[in-house]
Amino acid sequence: MGEKTKKILKLILFLGLGAFFIWFSIKDLTPEQRNSILTDMKGVFTGYRWLFLILGMVLGVISVYLRGLRAIILLEPMGYKVSRSNAYHSVMICYIANVAVPRLGELLRCTYLQRYEKVPFQKNLGTVITERIVDMLLLGLLFVVAIFAEADKLVPLFGLDHFGEKFAHFSFGKWIVFFLATAAAILLLVALGKLLKKTKFMQKIKDVLLGFWQGILSITKLKRPGWFVIHSILIWICWYFMFMIGSFAFPEMQHLGNPIWAATLSSVVVGTFGFVIAQGGLGAYPLLVSQVLLLYGVPYETGLAIGWIIWANETFVYVAGGLITLIYTALRKSPKEDTLEKHETPA
Repeated sequence: MGEKTKKILKLILFLGLGAFFIWFSIKDLTPEQRNSILTDMKGVFTGYRWLFLILGMVLGVISVYLRGLRAIILLEPMGYKVSRSNAYHSVMICYIANVAVPRLGELLRCTYLQRYEKVPFQKNLGTVITERIVDMLLLGLLFVVAIFAEADKLVPLFGLDHFGEKFAHFSFGKWIVFFLATAAAILLLVALGKLLKKTKFMQKIKDVLLGFWQGILSITKLKRPGWFVIHSILIWICWYFMFMIGSFAFPEMQHLGNPIWAATLSSVVVGTFGFVIAQGGLGAYPLLVSQVLLLYGVPYETGLAIGWIIWANETFVYVAGGLITLIYTALRKSPKEDTLEKHETPA
Protein backbone atom coordinates (compact mmCIF):
# COMPACT_ATOMS: atom_id res chain seq x y z
CA MET A 1 0.00 0.00 0.00
CA GLY A 2 1.44 3.35 -1.08
CA GLU A 3 2.03 6.26 1.28
CA LYS A 4 -0.54 8.39 -0.55
CA THR A 5 -3.17 5.65 -0.20
CA LYS A 6 -2.44 5.37 3.53
CA LYS A 7 -2.94 9.12 3.99
CA ILE A 8 -6.23 9.02 2.09
CA LEU A 9 -7.49 6.08 4.17
CA LYS A 10 -6.41 7.81 7.38
CA LEU A 11 -8.23 10.98 6.35
CA ILE A 12 -11.39 8.99 5.49
CA LEU A 13 -11.18 7.27 8.89
CA PHE A 14 -10.90 10.52 10.84
CA LEU A 15 -13.62 12.24 8.82
CA GLY A 16 -15.78 9.16 9.26
CA LEU A 17 -15.31 9.41 13.02
CA GLY A 18 -16.33 13.06 12.85
CA ALA A 19 -19.45 12.20 10.88
CA PHE A 20 -20.27 9.47 13.40
CA PHE A 21 -20.02 11.89 16.34
CA ILE A 22 -22.24 14.40 14.53
CA TRP A 23 -24.86 11.70 13.92
CA PHE A 24 -24.51 10.37 17.47
CA SER A 25 -25.00 13.84 19.00
CA ILE A 26 -28.32 14.50 17.23
CA LYS A 27 -29.76 11.03 16.53
CA ASP A 28 -32.14 11.10 19.51
CA LEU A 29 -33.23 14.72 19.14
CA THR A 30 -36.62 15.77 17.88
CA PRO A 31 -36.93 18.18 14.91
CA GLU A 32 -37.81 20.94 17.39
CA GLN A 33 -34.66 20.31 19.41
CA ARG A 34 -32.50 20.34 16.26
CA ASN A 35 -34.08 23.62 15.21
CA SER A 36 -33.34 24.95 18.70
CA ILE A 37 -29.63 24.22 18.18
CA LEU A 38 -29.60 26.11 14.88
CA THR A 39 -31.54 29.00 16.44
CA ASP A 40 -29.03 29.25 19.31
CA MET A 41 -26.11 29.22 16.84
CA LYS A 42 -27.67 31.93 14.67
CA GLY A 43 -28.43 33.98 17.76
CA VAL A 44 -24.76 34.76 18.40
CA PHE A 45 -24.78 37.05 15.36
CA THR A 46 -27.56 39.26 16.76
CA GLY A 47 -26.85 42.48 18.62
CA TYR A 48 -23.28 42.74 19.86
CA ARG A 49 -22.89 39.13 20.90
CA TRP A 50 -20.59 38.42 17.95
CA LEU A 51 -17.97 40.71 19.54
CA PHE A 52 -17.26 37.95 22.07
CA LEU A 53 -16.34 35.67 19.16
CA ILE A 54 -13.99 38.32 17.74
CA LEU A 55 -12.24 38.60 21.11
CA GLY A 56 -11.94 34.81 21.16
CA MET A 57 -10.32 34.90 17.71
CA VAL A 58 -7.79 37.47 18.89
CA LEU A 59 -6.83 35.17 21.76
CA GLY A 60 -6.50 32.31 19.26
CA VAL A 61 -4.02 34.33 17.16
CA ILE A 62 -2.08 35.29 20.29
CA SER A 63 -1.82 31.62 21.28
CA VAL A 64 -0.32 30.81 17.85
CA TYR A 65 2.19 33.66 18.26
CA LEU A 66 3.13 32.34 21.71
CA ARG A 67 3.69 28.87 20.25
CA GLY A 68 6.06 30.44 17.74
CA LEU A 69 7.99 32.19 20.52
CA ARG A 70 8.21 28.93 22.45
CA ALA A 71 9.58 27.17 19.36
CA ILE A 72 12.30 29.83 19.07
CA ILE A 73 13.38 29.15 22.67
CA LEU A 74 13.62 25.39 21.97
CA LEU A 75 15.78 25.92 18.86
CA GLU A 76 18.24 28.30 20.56
CA PRO A 77 20.34 25.62 22.36
CA MET A 78 21.19 24.09 18.96
CA GLY A 79 22.47 27.42 17.63
CA TYR A 80 19.50 28.43 15.45
CA LYS A 81 18.09 31.95 15.67
CA VAL A 82 14.65 31.83 14.07
CA SER A 83 12.75 35.04 13.31
CA ARG A 84 9.44 35.57 15.11
CA SER A 85 7.68 36.00 11.77
CA ASN A 86 8.84 32.65 10.38
CA ALA A 87 8.13 30.90 13.70
CA TYR A 88 4.57 32.26 13.69
CA HIS A 89 3.92 31.34 10.06
CA SER A 90 5.33 27.83 10.55
CA VAL A 91 2.82 27.22 13.38
CA MET A 92 -0.05 28.55 11.23
CA ILE A 93 1.03 26.22 8.41
CA CYS A 94 0.93 23.39 10.95
CA TYR A 95 -2.60 24.20 12.09
CA ILE A 96 -4.21 24.58 8.67
CA ALA A 97 -2.54 21.38 7.42
CA ASN A 98 -3.75 19.41 10.45
CA VAL A 99 -7.31 20.58 9.78
CA ALA A 100 -7.05 18.82 6.41
CA VAL A 101 -4.80 15.80 7.05
CA PRO A 102 -3.87 14.27 10.44
CA ARG A 103 -0.27 14.96 11.58
CA LEU A 104 0.68 16.54 8.22
CA GLY A 105 1.03 19.91 9.91
CA GLU A 106 4.04 18.92 12.03
CA LEU A 107 5.91 17.80 8.91
CA LEU A 108 5.09 20.98 6.96
CA ARG A 109 6.05 23.12 9.94
CA CYS A 110 9.50 21.54 9.98
CA THR A 111 9.78 21.84 6.20
CA TYR A 112 8.90 25.55 6.38
CA LEU A 113 11.65 26.35 8.90
CA GLN A 114 14.11 24.17 7.01
CA ARG A 115 13.45 26.22 3.87
CA TYR A 116 13.44 29.71 5.36
CA GLU A 117 15.65 29.33 8.46
CA LYS A 118 17.92 26.42 7.48
CA VAL A 119 16.90 24.40 10.53
CA PRO A 120 17.51 20.67 9.83
CA PHE A 121 14.20 18.83 9.52
CA GLN A 122 14.94 16.06 12.03
CA LYS A 123 16.19 18.47 14.72
CA ASN A 124 13.13 20.67 14.34
CA LEU A 125 10.85 17.62 14.45
CA GLY A 126 12.47 16.68 17.74
CA THR A 127 11.56 20.07 19.24
CA VAL A 128 7.99 19.75 17.90
CA ILE A 129 7.66 16.38 19.65
CA THR A 130 9.00 18.01 22.82
CA GLU A 131 6.31 20.70 22.54
CA ARG A 132 3.64 18.03 22.18
CA ILE A 133 4.95 16.22 25.27
CA VAL A 134 4.92 19.46 27.28
CA ASP A 135 1.36 20.24 26.14
CA MET A 136 0.21 16.73 27.05
CA LEU A 137 1.79 17.08 30.51
CA LEU A 138 0.02 20.41 31.03
CA LEU A 139 -3.25 18.90 29.80
CA GLY A 140 -2.76 16.04 32.25
CA LEU A 141 -2.10 18.53 35.05
CA LEU A 142 -5.22 20.53 34.18
CA PHE A 143 -7.20 17.28 34.00
CA VAL A 144 -6.10 16.37 37.53
CA VAL A 145 -6.94 19.90 38.77
CA ALA A 146 -10.36 19.71 37.12
CA ILE A 147 -11.03 16.26 38.58
CA PHE A 148 -10.18 17.41 42.10
CA ALA A 149 -12.00 20.75 41.76
CA GLU A 150 -15.12 19.25 40.18
CA ALA A 151 -14.95 15.65 41.39
CA ASP A 152 -18.70 15.38 41.99
CA LYS A 153 -19.36 16.13 38.30
CA LEU A 154 -16.40 14.80 36.30
CA VAL A 155 -15.67 11.54 38.15
CA PRO A 156 -19.01 9.94 37.18
CA LEU A 157 -18.66 11.37 33.64
CA PHE A 158 -15.43 9.42 33.08
CA GLY A 159 -16.44 6.42 35.14
CA LEU A 160 -13.37 6.93 37.36
CA ASP A 161 -15.30 5.91 40.44
CA HIS A 162 -14.96 2.29 39.32
CA PHE A 163 -11.34 2.56 38.15
CA GLY A 164 -9.76 1.45 41.39
CA GLU A 165 -12.00 -1.60 41.58
CA LYS A 166 -11.20 -2.63 38.00
CA PHE A 167 -7.48 -2.11 38.55
CA ALA A 168 -7.52 -4.31 41.65
CA HIS A 169 -9.05 -7.20 39.69
CA PHE A 170 -6.18 -7.20 37.15
CA SER A 171 -4.48 -10.44 38.18
CA PHE A 172 -0.83 -10.75 39.21
CA GLY A 173 -0.27 -13.42 36.53
CA LYS A 174 -1.25 -11.00 33.77
CA TRP A 175 1.32 -8.48 35.01
CA ILE A 176 4.05 -11.17 34.85
CA VAL A 177 3.12 -12.08 31.26
CA PHE A 178 3.11 -8.39 30.31
CA PHE A 179 6.61 -7.73 31.72
CA LEU A 180 8.06 -10.92 30.21
CA ALA A 181 6.68 -10.03 26.78
CA THR A 182 8.10 -6.51 27.07
CA ALA A 183 11.55 -7.85 28.09
CA ALA A 184 11.55 -10.31 25.17
CA ALA A 185 10.67 -7.55 22.71
CA ILE A 186 13.52 -5.37 24.03
CA LEU A 187 16.04 -8.21 23.76
CA LEU A 188 14.90 -8.93 20.19
CA LEU A 189 15.33 -5.29 19.20
CA VAL A 190 18.82 -5.17 20.74
CA ALA A 191 19.86 -8.32 18.84
CA LEU A 192 18.55 -6.96 15.54
CA GLY A 193 20.29 -3.63 16.19
CA LYS A 194 23.67 -5.33 16.61
CA LEU A 195 23.24 -7.18 13.31
CA LEU A 196 22.24 -4.11 11.32
CA LYS A 197 24.16 -1.26 12.93
CA LYS A 198 27.17 -1.58 10.57
CA THR A 199 25.15 -1.20 7.35
CA LYS A 200 25.08 2.14 5.46
CA PHE A 201 21.31 2.24 5.70
CA MET A 202 21.42 1.97 9.48
CA GLN A 203 24.11 4.66 9.63
CA LYS A 204 21.75 7.04 7.83
CA ILE A 205 18.95 6.09 10.18
CA LYS A 206 21.30 6.69 13.10
CA ASP A 207 22.16 10.20 11.84
CA VAL A 208 18.48 11.06 11.46
CA LEU A 209 17.62 9.72 14.92
CA LEU A 210 20.60 11.57 16.42
CA GLY A 211 19.32 14.88 15.03
CA PHE A 212 15.83 14.01 16.22
CA TRP A 213 17.14 13.20 19.69
CA GLN A 214 19.12 16.45 19.82
CA GLY A 215 15.88 18.29 19.11
CA ILE A 216 14.11 16.52 21.97
CA LEU A 217 17.02 17.14 24.38
CA SER A 218 17.02 20.85 23.55
CA ILE A 219 14.59 21.31 26.45
CA THR A 220 17.36 20.29 28.89
CA LYS A 221 19.67 23.05 27.60
CA LEU A 222 17.28 25.98 27.39
CA LYS A 223 18.87 29.41 27.62
CA ARG A 224 15.57 30.92 28.78
CA PRO A 225 13.77 28.16 30.75
CA GLY A 226 11.65 30.67 32.65
CA TRP A 227 10.23 32.16 29.46
CA PHE A 228 9.61 28.67 28.07
CA VAL A 229 7.45 27.84 31.10
CA ILE A 230 5.68 31.22 30.93
CA HIS A 231 4.87 30.84 27.22
CA SER A 232 3.59 27.29 27.77
CA ILE A 233 1.28 28.44 30.56
CA LEU A 234 0.11 31.51 28.61
CA ILE A 235 -0.85 29.30 25.65
CA TRP A 236 -3.28 27.35 27.85
CA ILE A 237 -4.55 30.56 29.45
CA CYS A 238 -5.37 31.84 25.96
CA TRP A 239 -7.25 28.62 25.16
CA TYR A 240 -9.10 28.89 28.49
CA PHE A 241 -10.27 32.46 27.94
CA MET A 242 -10.91 31.80 24.24
CA PHE A 243 -13.61 29.39 25.35
CA MET A 244 -14.92 31.48 28.24
CA ILE A 245 -15.18 34.75 26.29
CA GLY A 246 -16.60 33.01 23.23
CA SER A 247 -19.25 31.28 25.33
CA PHE A 248 -20.45 34.69 26.59
CA ALA A 249 -22.15 35.05 23.19
CA PHE A 250 -24.80 32.79 24.76
CA PRO A 251 -27.00 34.33 27.49
CA GLU A 252 -27.15 30.97 29.30
CA MET A 253 -23.40 31.19 29.99
CA GLN A 254 -23.53 34.86 31.01
CA HIS A 255 -26.10 34.00 33.68
CA LEU A 256 -24.33 30.86 34.86
CA GLY A 257 -22.79 32.72 37.80
CA ASN A 258 -19.78 31.57 39.85
CA PRO A 259 -19.54 28.08 38.26
CA ILE A 260 -18.48 29.74 34.97
CA TRP A 261 -14.76 29.30 35.75
CA ALA A 262 -15.26 25.64 36.63
CA ALA A 263 -17.52 25.00 33.63
CA THR A 264 -14.92 26.61 31.36
CA LEU A 265 -12.03 24.63 32.85
CA SER A 266 -13.93 21.35 32.57
CA SER A 267 -15.05 22.14 29.01
CA VAL A 268 -11.55 23.08 27.84
CA VAL A 269 -9.93 20.01 29.40
CA VAL A 270 -12.54 17.48 28.29
CA GLY A 271 -13.14 19.18 24.91
CA THR A 272 -9.42 19.02 24.06
CA PHE A 273 -9.68 15.23 23.93
CA GLY A 274 -12.13 15.74 21.07
CA PHE A 275 -9.25 16.97 18.90
CA VAL A 276 -7.40 13.75 19.66
CA ILE A 277 -10.37 11.49 18.88
CA ALA A 278 -11.57 13.02 15.60
CA GLN A 279 -9.90 14.99 12.82
CA GLY A 280 -9.78 18.62 13.90
CA GLY A 281 -12.24 17.81 16.70
CA LEU A 282 -15.06 17.52 14.15
CA GLY A 283 -18.22 16.34 15.90
CA ALA A 284 -16.37 15.05 18.96
CA TYR A 285 -15.51 18.47 20.44
CA PRO A 286 -19.10 19.84 20.46
CA LEU A 287 -20.43 16.54 21.82
CA LEU A 288 -17.94 16.46 24.72
CA VAL A 289 -18.54 20.14 25.54
CA SER A 290 -22.31 19.62 25.58
CA GLN A 291 -21.93 16.68 27.98
CA VAL A 292 -19.80 18.76 30.34
CA LEU A 293 -22.06 21.84 30.27
CA LEU A 294 -25.05 19.60 30.91
CA LEU A 295 -23.52 18.90 34.33
CA TYR A 296 -23.67 22.63 35.07
CA GLY A 297 -27.34 23.00 34.21
CA VAL A 298 -26.93 24.14 30.60
CA PRO A 299 -29.51 22.43 28.35
CA TYR A 300 -28.06 19.79 26.02
CA GLU A 301 -29.16 21.63 22.86
CA THR A 302 -27.59 24.88 24.06
CA GLY A 303 -24.41 23.09 25.10
CA LEU A 304 -24.16 21.51 21.67
CA ALA A 305 -24.65 24.91 20.03
CA ILE A 306 -21.93 26.41 22.25
CA GLY A 307 -19.58 23.56 21.38
CA TRP A 308 -20.13 24.02 17.64
CA ILE A 309 -19.70 27.81 17.78
CA ILE A 310 -16.49 27.63 19.83
CA TRP A 311 -15.17 24.87 17.55
CA ALA A 312 -16.06 26.86 14.41
CA ASN A 313 -14.52 30.01 15.89
CA GLU A 314 -11.25 28.27 16.68
CA THR A 315 -11.13 26.41 13.38
CA PHE A 316 -11.80 29.65 11.48
CA VAL A 317 -8.78 31.27 13.16
CA TYR A 318 -6.50 28.45 12.05
CA VAL A 319 -7.92 28.16 8.53
CA ALA A 320 -8.01 31.91 7.86
CA GLY A 321 -4.60 32.46 9.46
CA GLY A 322 -3.19 29.50 7.55
CA LEU A 323 -4.53 30.80 4.24
CA ILE A 324 -2.95 34.20 4.92
CA THR A 325 0.34 32.46 5.62
CA LEU A 326 0.07 30.43 2.40
CA ILE A 327 -0.58 33.61 0.39
CA TYR A 328 2.29 35.38 2.15
CA THR A 329 4.60 32.43 1.45
CA ALA A 330 3.58 32.33 -2.22
CA LEU A 331 4.31 36.06 -2.66
CA ARG A 332 7.55 36.25 -0.68
CA LYS A 333 10.91 35.69 -2.29
CA SER A 334 12.54 32.31 -2.02
CA PRO A 335 15.73 31.98 0.07
CA LYS A 336 17.68 31.64 -3.18
CA GLU A 337 16.37 34.96 -4.49
CA ASP A 338 17.19 36.65 -1.19
CA THR A 339 20.76 35.33 -1.39
CA LEU A 340 21.18 36.60 -4.95
CA GLU A 341 20.00 40.09 -3.95
CA LYS A 342 22.41 40.23 -1.02
CA HIS A 343 25.36 39.40 -3.27
CA GLU A 344 24.26 41.65 -6.11
CA THR A 345 26.70 44.54 -6.59
CA PRO A 346 25.57 47.98 -7.79
CA ALA A 347 26.43 48.94 -11.37
